[in-house]
Amino acid sequence: MTGVAEIWWRAVTDGSFYNRWSAFLSFLLAAIVGVPTANSASVTGYLQAMVVGVLGWIVLAILALPAAVAERRWRSRPARGAAVLTTLLVICVIRTPLNDVLSRWLWDVATAGVFLPRVVTNIVAGIALFSLVSITLSEYARRRAINARLERALAPMRASLERARAQADEVGEVLAATVRRLQASRNVLLARPVDFDSVRAYAEEVRRESHLLEARADATDASAPVPGVVTASALRPRTISERLANPPLLMVSAIYAVATLPFSIMQGGLRVGILGVMGLLAIDLAAGFAGRRLLPQPGARWRPVLFLLLWVLAGCAVAALSVTLLPDIGLVAYVGIVAIPGLAISVSVCTDALHEARLAAAMSQDLLAGAARDVARESARASDPLRHAVGILHGGVQGQCVILAAQADERQPTVSEVAQFRARTDAAFYRLQGPVSERDVDRGSLRGPFGSLGRVISAWRAVLDISYTVSATAAAALGDHETDELAAEAVTEAFVNAVKHSGAREATVSLTVPSDDRLVVTVASPGTLPSAERRASGLGTRRPNTRILQSGTDVVFEAVLPVASDPDAPSSPVARAASF
Repeated sequence: MTGVAEIWWRAVTDGSFYNRWSAFLSFLLAAIVGVPTANSASVTGYLQAMVVGVLGWIVLAILALPAAVAERRWRSRPARGAAVLTTLLVICVIRTPLNDVLSRWLWDVATAGVFLPRVVTNIVAGIALFSLVSITLSEYARRRAINARLERALAPMRASLERARAQADEVGEVLAATVRRLQASRNVLLARPVDFDSVRAYAEEVRRESHLLEARADATDASAPVPGVVTASALRPRTISERLANPPLLMVSAIYAVATLPFSIMQGGLRVGILGVMGLLAIDLAAGFAGRRLLPQPGARWRPVLFLLLWVLAGCAVAALSVTLLPDIGLVAYVGIVAIPGLAISVSVCTDALHEARLAAAMSQDLLAGAARDVARESARASDPLRHAVGILHGGVQGQCVILAAQADERQPTVSEVAQFRARTDAAFYRLQGPVSERDVDRGSLRGPFGSLGRVISAWRAVLDISYTVSATAAAALGDHETDELAAEAVTEAFVNAVKHSGAREATVSLTVPSDDRLVVTVASPGTLPSAERRASGLGTRRPNTRILQSGTDVVFEAVLPVASDPDAPSSPVARAASF
């Protein structure tokens, strides 16, 4: 129930509880469905009651205007909620005596019915109508907001992805050009008498080329944000057929039953009220199952017509039930023919709005996480071969230069030694353009390899301004591949939540190891959690040992991850990487 109450309260306090749709539907309710009983149950009496209902609605709408203006100007959600709900209750209470006054003034006839049941009916009908409309509009607005934040986040990430792919596609040619230059210089070196200075000069050229490759790899991993204006793409307009979801079973009958029960008991007693409720539930179940089995799926061309026809038939069944139980109430018995399909449409559209908002939230989470993974993967495809090449140049080609320089420092190298140098450097150049070796990638990363976590953070820099700190013990723990992957997944989920829920533009990432077997990943970003969610652990995540909480003006994501048994043991150069 907490989730339902949270959705309802968000809709009530979002500043548009009183809107054009609620005004239109409340007018129909006051003028057609919920008219006061005046004079008699005849057609003339019903028409007179409609006039009273219309005039009463105009007066009540004028009384609601101050609350409608206030909720749009006030920033405080509790103040908005208090204003609109108090106004709604006041309007529902005074509607009955107001209609009585208008009926006496126009027709010199008092309205029929006991005061208390009529007031209860007004309150239930008013709260149900305005809540359904406000929830529908609020959830559709939330869907649009999520889509806008998604587009703002995805646009620069897509640009980063395209750039990373282009860089990855260029890697082969970059490495081939590097090999051609180094082979040409080596051939010039070996074509003349070899001495210490010439070998050292060639070694310096190898070092320069490796530094160029390292700089290119660093630029790829850095993934600087792509400048430019980001515009959100417009949502595709959805048809009426797509919005007409199946109402939840018994929801329509429950609302109608609560609204009409006081009148039924007043007119026929408790037994009639109970029989009426049971009949309503049976009709709702029959219509609900028929809609799920017989109607085409949402989006089909004929669904709106068939949907309306089905629920009009249900309304006719309700009218027949009313006539059977209360034969003396006249035209009031036939209100269900209009009220039931109207309620069904309102509930179905509200259901669709809730579903669409949840779908948009899930889609944004999947798309953002997937885009970040794609950027990280393409960045790795672009930078790993470069670091692999740097490792080979450092450990292979320059190592051979050291050997040849030592030989040349004592004497002229022999033909065999020169041939060996040529063969081993050719082998190194061949490996440089071959499959990537993690060992050579590590050796070629002078500042330590970025790893999965580093690349995820780099990918998200296109969207967020990220501050990153990691303790020495945590940096050592990230040398374990599994721990690195878990940390990357946790940080990705934190960033997705930050962008999805609040549209955050900055985040602070901190990694610590307070105990020997736990890595704590903390991600803080500006934002405010809804009040009900502040008390929940694991909001927006099914990951164990994870929670999201409010800390001052920040939303904090905290994940506790297992690490290798000896995080202080150096397992790779990643332990040297304290920040990105």
